[in-house]
Amino acid sequence: MLAIRRFCAVAAVSVFALFLCGSISFAADMELAQGDIRKGRVSMLERDGVRYAALDEVMTRLAFAPSSVTGGFVVTFSGRKMEFWSGSNVARVNGTVFTLPTNVFFEDGHWWGEANVSLQVVSNFLSSVSRPYDIKWIPSASQPASRPSAGVPAAPAAKAPPVKPPVRPSDDWGVISGVRWGEQLDAYRAVIDISRQVETVLREHPDRVEVVFSNSSVEPFSSRSPWAPLAAASMQSEQNAVLTFIRPPGAVKSFWLSDPPRYVVDFYFGGPAAPPEPQPSAPPARIETNPKRSRSGKFLVVIDAGHGGHDPGAAGNKLREKDINLRAAIELAESAKALGLDVKLTRADDRYLKLAERTAFANNNNADIFISLHCNALPKGQHASGTELYLMAQHTDRDALNLAIIENREILGEAQSSADINAAADKRTQLLLKILGDMQQSDKINESTTLAEHLYDKMRTAQFPIRKVRQAPFFVLRGAGMPAVLVEMGYITEASDAKQLNSAQYRKKMMDSLAAGILNYLNKRPGEGGR
Repeated sequence: MLAIRRFCAVAAVSVFALFLCGSISFAADMELAQGDIRKGRVSMLERDGVRYAALDEVMTRLAFAPSSVTGGFVVTFSGRKMEFWSGSNVARVNGTVFTLPTNVFFEDGHWWGEANVSLQVVSNFLSSVSRPYDIKWIPSASQPASRPSAGVPAAPAAKAPPVKPPVRPSDDWGVISGVRWGEQLDAYRAVIDISRQVETVLREHPDRVEVVFSNSSVEPFSSRSPWAPLAAASMQSEQNAVLTFIRPPGAVKSFWLSDPPRYVVDFYFGGPAAPPEPQPSAPPARIETNPKRSRSGKFLVVIDAGHGGHDPGAAGNKLREKDINLRAAIELAESAKALGLDVKLTRADDRYLKLAERTAFANNNNADIFISLHCNALPKGQHASGTELYLMAQHTDRDALNLAIIENREILGEAQSSADINAAADKRTQLLLKILGDMQQSDKINESTTLAEHLYDKMRTAQFPIRKVRQAPFFVLRGAGMPAVLVEMGYITEASDAKQLNSAQYRKKMMDSLAAGILNYLNKRPGEGGR
């Protein structure tokens, strides 16, 4: 591990200068002013015509202690929180979403965000902690001619010739949507999300590793890992997508995983060879019932029983969703406590809570995990069964979007008619999709995806009829400052599912498997679980 962390950053620049820099120059530094008081100079750079400010320097000038977490930049003060995430154009202040014009990124030891809108986000945070929020940029009293940077030219780099758009000859085309980073016991892991398995070639070089995906294209993604100088860059030809990784000392192992498809590259902490590839038929890992936490105390899971009070949720087979959700939430709390976890319920009785109040409760309690329990439903004459897992992101299909619209109706109970409610819910859901922007690339979404995978694996091992992991814009998950998953436990409108949902024995088995998945995820943070 020490060998990786001491790996020369100059190699990163030499290999990735062409890939990662684009058109870049260092702008004249500006000073930050709070009212009439000059707070000090803040580093600036310009990239592709956009001016970026060093966000960590901004907060330091304002007398806050910023902290870098896995894939993000967070400031907490008096129970309030501001978050910026690498590769995402979405920032949060106490759960409220702000959209930035460009993605935040980490480079040269700083977190960079578009200068003007980022300052507005900081101003909102200052207001929430009762600090003077009249902040602005002013010209620095004494400007250096330029800010040097080893290995990167001050003048804009020449742009590479445009690449022809990839040709998509058939449905066998793969689309790479991002790279997620994790830490194993003996390796750093890069997980490449791709729409389908394709022919892949891994080429090892002394200073880098190249992965060639045949008949594929690659979407923009966050290139920097939490462990400098590990990073990834992409190139596109007419037929192939190539991802290039800086290679630290040690062996490299790669393999495919399915459901959903993803390609894994492990960078081991030294040693002559990588361990054998994991076998899908291997028995599940033993669950530790006394997990250790990065801070004092136990892991905290907030469990949300969907709907409640005057909002019954879905109904079918003489059952109401709000009642099933509450019973399941209480049972999941018992299962989680038995594994050594702390638990809080958003509601422990039949009361109504607004969607925003549910995630605010999790944020205020500094929860590690947020789980929202629901029951699915279909119109009369339509049939489906099984459990589904959802996370907050752009929808994966029309059914997922429709379900989100139905669940989002909860915030619109003041509408006068069912038609008004549906129309308003659809409008609010479409607005949320616009707000999301590139949020599906953020590390928070990636963490939620990893959590959902652990839940999926445990439920499948327990032989539950689990259908799939999906993405959809759920308001109840919008403001969560931690990994969050919505569980549709079954179809209350389907007689077979309704009978099981009404069975305490069946629910206990399901809640035990969910608790086991939660614990496995927490024990293996910040990366992908060992497979």
